[in-house]
Amino acid sequence: MKTALIHSEAYTRFDYGPSHPLRMERLGLTFALMEALGLTALPETRVIAPAAAADAVLRGFHTAEYLEVLRAASEGHEVPVAYRYGLGPGDNPIWPGCYEASALACGGSIQAAELVAAGEVERAFAFAGGLHHAMPDRASGFCYLNDAVLAIQALRARGLRVCYIDIDAHHGDGVQAAFYESADVLTISTHERGDRLFPGTGSVEELGTGAGPFAGNDGVWLIS
Repeated sequence: MKTALIHSEAYTRFDYGPSHPLRMERLGLTFALMEALGLTALPETRVIAPAAAADAVLRGFHTAEYLEVLRAASEGHEVPVAYRYGLGPGDNPIWPGCYEASALACGGSIQAAELVAAGEVERAFAFAGGLHHAMPDRASGFCYLNDAVLAIQALRARGLRVCYIDIDAHHGDGVQAAFYESADVLTISTHERGDRLFPGTGSVEELGTGAGPFAGNDGVWLIS
């Protein structure tokens, strides 16, 4: 097997809400288009359903307090201080299953990274990945949990150095923040100007602190 496609039909159960610009159904539509084109049945290609990332794995980046609040909100419990964690009307609405969907996306990206690192595939595509704005203790920019950070951490646990390339129009601020002082993770973001677009960060002067500016060029490449 050379290519792994990480996708779950479970994503069809989740919805940010009718007026939210991020549509979960895009994942199923993308997969259906690839099926129609025969891309999912190519030789040496395998479709894999991910498992949700465990709480212990999520706590590798996110705080236990935030995870508790997000889970409670996802289950429909009243969380009076949800706004303190970036949750509520606007970018990061509370909807049934927002915790489960996010944990599943994280599990998919981690699995994709580990398959490549183990040499089981040459490339892996996690359909729901790229939630690069989530911070340790809050949601941000449609992102509740940061799958990219967790995937990088999985690679680092194998002793690998990582080059993360972010090709989204918005700066990958959550990923950059996670590894700003690390010499073993190089983050590159090709976003539009931060002074004109959310999240307002990502200037060319942001090169890291401490050992951060001295990241090397060998290791695994992760593109979000």
